[in-house]
Formats: sequence, structure tokens, C-alpha cells
Amino acid sequence: MEKEEKEKKELLKTLNNVFSPISPIKRKDFFFGRRIQLEHVVDAINEMGQHAILYGERGVGKTSLANIMYDSYTNLYPVKVTCNREDEFITLWDRAFKELKFAKTTSGSTFSEIEIKNIDKVRTELNNGQIVTPALVESLMRQLNGSKFLYIFDEFDNIRTKKIRSSFADLVKSLSDNIENTTIVLVGIGNDVEELVGSHRSLERCLKQIKMPRMSNDEAGAIIDNGLNQLDIKISKTVRQSIIEFSSGFPHYIHLLCKYGAKEIIENGKKEFNNAYLQIAIKNGIDNTSGHLRSSYQKAIVDSNNKSKWENIVNSCANGKTDTFNCFSTKDVLNEYNKLTGKTVKNGNITYNLNKLCDKERGEILLKLGKGVNTRYRFINPMMRAYVKLKANVNKTSI
Repeated sequence: MEKEEKEKKELLKTLNNVFSPISPIKRKDFFFGRRIQLEHVVDAINEMGQHAILYGERGVGKTSLANIMYDSYTNLYPVKVTCNREDEFITLWDRAFKELKFAKTTSGSTFSEIEIKNIDKVRTELNNGQIVTPALVESLMRQLNGSKFLYIFDEFDNIRTKKIRSSFADLVKSLSDNIENTTIVLVGIGNDVEELVGSHRSLERCLKQIKMPRMSNDEAGAIIDNGLNQLDIKISKTVRQSIIEFSSGFPHYIHLLCKYGAKEIIENGKKEFNNAYLQIAIKNGIDNTSGHLRSSYQKAIVDSNNKSKWENIVNSCANGKTDTFNCFSTKDVLNEYNKLTGKTVKNGNITYNLNKLCDKERGEILLKLGKGVNTRYRFINPMMRAYVKLKANVNKTSI
């Protein structure tokens, strides 16, 4: 009995490492997929004068990838800075140089005492009261000779000031022409590069654009398989496929469902992830999903007279056909709605409901794009799609 309890505690400890729905993955041992994006960053590091920008939707794993960048590349000193809304150009670079002081390579190399003093000198010069410009940062970088540096600025979308973004753009352009031992990688939420750094045509040459798409089925499957293998848990093909479909390409939901399913399995001393444990995982996962998602969904479907209609419309938005930008048309929703309900509803009624789902009183879960026949919609929070699918499953199984 004592041995079983000890094994159970060890498995639960491993569980928290392999499946992490709340915190981004920090160790490459527990990170799977995204090989193409990592290779693109390697290309930028190895190409003289090249820098990179990694962008994509919320929740697709950009911060986890940034953590793996920090922990993976050899023969350079990496620094990772998480941007916040209060940051200025000077505060970002002060933190970057401060972190640099404690940086080490993946092979364990650290700075000498003389090099550390030089980094301290750079920070002192940065904070001596003068205006901090891209030219000043570049001149300070010149004082750090003989090593190769990688500066990762995560959550760059938090930088709201156009001036700061322009300063980074100017610095990247200048470094590309003048300094060979430094690579800057900007990471943030955005549908395109302009949302993060603005429109700078001169950046096209020196800033490698790396889009972080939603996970492929193979990448999602790799997370499931590798995690459960470390827990010695087997999973049926149908349950594995269900988790992939529910996740809609978001690693958060893969980790969420696997964690709560595996936790129940371990605590019951079992070894197989079957449909019964998937249903438990879905219910627990919903309860531990973002409060904002839950409240927005509740506002979207609440109606004392016709709650089921709103639920069906939201479900149709989540399950309907989408384009390459994850947008859908009224026709896409209508087709799914009629298939779901067995009715023959026409465009006009659905259009009214979709437009209401763009209002705050209905949770503002949709964004309307275009006009007339070109009108498209998409979820404001892309992770709402997966949440709606999970809710629909719970509602169906509880009937």
C-alpha cells in the first residue's frame, strides 16, 4: 500500500511537468512539435544581419516556443524579456542587459568577471539620464564583443506605443547593417507583422517573418502520446482523436484534457484513458477554463425564451466551415445550423443573431468583418471555438 501511494505521488509529480495547461512549457524535454518554426529561427540566427518576428493567434504556444528558443540554441547567450503595457524602450533594454549578466549557453558557459563588469558598465551608461535611442543601444552593444547574443522580446503586442515599436524597427534595421553577433526575435499576438511593428518596408529584408499556426493533428498527437507514455497510460484511438478534435489546434486544450483525464486515472490506480475518463476531463477542464471565456459564453446563450436557439447558433459558429483566416460566413453558419437542428432556416434570421453576438450584451464573442455579401465573422478570442465544442459535448452527454 505504501509503495502504491509513493508511485502515485511520483506519477502526479510527472503529470504536472508533462501536461501544463496554465503555464507555458519551459523545458524542451516536455515540448513537442513546432520544429519548422524553431528551424526558421535557427536560420535567422545563422544568417548574417537577419532577425525574426514570431506572430500568431492567442493560445497557439508562442511563449512556450520562446522558452524553448531560450533553452535550445548552442554557442550563444540568450536573453528573454516579457513585455508589459507600462514598458518604455529604456526599461525593456535595461531588463535585457540585466538578464544578460546572468545568461549562460546551453553548454553551461558563463561570462567572466571582466565581461560581467562590462555588462554592468553598459547598464550604467544606459541609465545615465540621456535619451535612449536605437543608436545608443547599438553603441552599447558594440561594447559587448567576442560573443553571440539572442534577445527574445515576448508578448511584444503589449507594447501599445507606436514610438517604441518604431524604435525597435529602427534598431533591427541598423543592427542588420552594422552588428553581426546579435539576433533580436520579437514574439507577439497578431494576424500579420504590421500589427506588431507597423508598416516598415525596409524591414522585409532583415526581419524573417515566422507565423505560428494552430497545431496540426500530428503535433497535437505528439503531445498526447509523449505525455501519456511518460505516465505509462494507454489511450484508445477514438479518445485520442476526440481530444485532437476538441482542441481545435490549441495546445492549451490538449494539455487541459490530458491533465485532468490522466489525474483521475492515476488517482484511481488505472492505466487506460477511455471515454469515461475523457468525459471527466472535459467537465473538469471546463470548470478550470478562463473565467472570461465562461462569462462571455454565458452571455451569448442566455435567453429565458429561446436559450437552445442561441446555443445552437454559437455551436454552429464553432463547428462550421472556416477560411484560412479562421473566418466564416453567414452561409457557413446557416448550413451547420440547419444540419444541427434539422430545420430549414434562411439567411435573414441567422444574420440578426450573428450581429447580436458582436454586441457586449451578448458577450461580444464575434467580430464582424466586411459588408454586404463580403461579410465574414470570427471569434474575437480564437480559443472560444474549442470551449464551445467542449460545452456542447457536456450538454449532449448530460441529456
